[in-house]
Formats: sequence, structure tokens, C-alpha cells
Amino acid sequence: MIFKSFQIEKNLSLIDDYFAVLIYGENIGLKDEIKYEIKKKYKTYQLVSLSHDEIYKNEKLLDEQIQNISLFSDNKIIFINEISDKIKKKLFEIAESPQKNVKIFIFSQNLDKKSAIRSHFEKHKKLASIPCYQDNQRTLAEYTRHKLRDFSGLNQEIVNLLISNSGMDRKVLFYEISKIKSLFRKKNIETKKLLELLNNAYNIDFDKLRDSCFEANKEKFNENLGNLALKNEDTYLYLNSLRFRIQKLIDLKKQIEIDKNTEIALNNIRPKIFWKDKPSFLKQLNIWNVKKLDEAKKNLLSTEIIMKTKFNNFNDLLIKKLLLEIYRIANSAS
Repeated sequence: MIFKSFQIEKNLSLIDDYFAVLIYGENIGLKDEIKYEIKKKYKTYQLVSLSHDEIYKNEKLLDEQIQNISLFSDNKIIFINEISDKIKKKLFEIAESPQKNVKIFIFSQNLDKKSAIRSHFEKHKKLASIPCYQDNQRTLAEYTRHKLRDFSGLNQEIVNLLISNSGMDRKVLFYEISKIKSLFRKKNIETKKLLELLNNAYNIDFDKLRDSCFEANKEKFNENLGNLALKNEDTYLYLNSLRFRIQKLIDLKKQIEIDKNTEIALNNIRPKIFWKDKPSFLKQLNIWNVKKLDEAKKNLLSTEIIMKTKFNNFNDLLIKKLLLEIYRIANSAS
């Protein structure tokens, strides 16, 4: 059985009748939220978390966990993280013997249509799958309105601002919404205070560091990198600032192909580029080509996966390493 992620967000009880559920896709933030909601729903159950490697190295481990129930709870949920086809035989075996007091939730990166595991969970009557695709403006707008549904003062301008500030990343948006809930305890959003919350001073400093990096300006890059103390708690915002700039340059390259003129493309691109940022974009367009941008995007994705799956306490160092890698790519001849 296949469920749309928005169906599960609205009603997690849809998966009640399924022994095992596969939750896969590139949207790490959405998968994390579904995992959080599962823990809340089954808070009285014993929770066991297993990795792919643990199951692969010990073929009896999963069977033992399914059969052995704790003295403190009659029910159990099992999380299996980052699976691959190496353990598909074991996953298929357990599906044939569902246990009434056990539920299994399997989390994976993206699985293509040829994946045997994905196909099995989609077709088996006792199993379910939930694909978690990347968000777009519409899904994030619905998500924001749902999370802040009890707050007055919420309008489309604020929703757009929150989405833009998050860099289209649900995980960052979740943190921003959490800040709003903490700041506006009377559940009345004040636009002026919100702007102060979202546009604090470090954003300006990091923008300077980001631009000197993408412009391959060695002197300014070293100066900005040395002067700015990256905060570990703000690393997702830094990551999304870099992601947004890479994507904007990719979009501009496509717009230039359409308009056949860089200045016209800068004026036509949406969302609109502020006039004060155009000189920086012009410099970066002269330095970056599509090949370089694709390489930078792959480096950013690798860094993001490490940050979001390893629960790293040194994410600030990962951002610094990513900046140095982007600077290297900007300086390369390719």
C-alpha cells in the first residue's frame, strides 16, 4: 500500500493496520517529523532502534527483537535505519509473519522504482510505504499554516518570508516556527518582532562570507572566515544560505539561455534579486558554470546528509569545510 506523505501528516492512524512501514525519500526533514510523530503516537510502546549494519552482521537480531517483549511493556516498535538491498531477504521474511504487538518502521534514503524493497512494500497487503519527496512552495506554505494555525497575525507575506528564510528546507522551517512559538506566547504574531527574529546580525556577516567565497576573493574570504564565529546552533541556516545561492545561480544560468542577455535575465528572474545584490551576482556568474555549480551542489548535499543523520556536534566545522570546498571549486579552471 502506498500512502502520500500529506495523508500521513494529517492522519497517522492510517498506518495502524500495517505490520511494517517503509518511509523513504530525499526529504530528511519530513522523515524526521514522521519519526517524531510515530514516537508520540506509540509513547507507551518499548522502542528499539536498529541499524542496517547490525541486522546485516547478525541475521538473528531482528527475529530476536520481534519475539522478545519487555517486562515493562506488552508492545514494541522497531526503527530500522538506512536499509539497503543487502537485508531485503530478512525484511521480506518478517513480513510473512506479522506480530500483533510489534510494529516496524523502516527509514531509507531515496529508492528508485527498480528497488525490490520499495516494490515489495508497495504491493504487499500487510505492508505500507510512504515516499517523502522534496517540498515545494505549496507544501511548505500548507505546513507553515498548519503549524501556526492557532496564531493570529499570520498572513501570506509572513508565510512567504518564513519559507524564503528557511531556504525551502522543512527542517530549518521547523526550527523557525519553534522560535515563533517561543517568542509569541500569547499566540499573536507581530510582524516587526518577527523580522527582528529572522534577520539578526549574523545573517549579514555570513552573507559577506558567502559572497567572498563564491566570488573567489581570497583576501576578503580569509578575512571574513577569520572574523566570523560560526555558531553550531545556526548551521542549518548557513547551509541553506549556501544552498539558496547555488540554486539561484543555476536558475540564472537557465534564464540567461532564455533571454540571451545577463542584465535582462537578472531583471526577469523570480524571486526578484534586489538591486544591491546584482553586482555580486554578476561577479559570481562570470566565475561559475553549470559543471562547477553541480559539483558544489553535490558537496553541499553530502555535508547535509552528515549533519542530519549523524547528529553531529561539530556542524560548524562541517560548514567551514564546505565553504573551503566551494572556494576551491570557484577557483578551479573547469
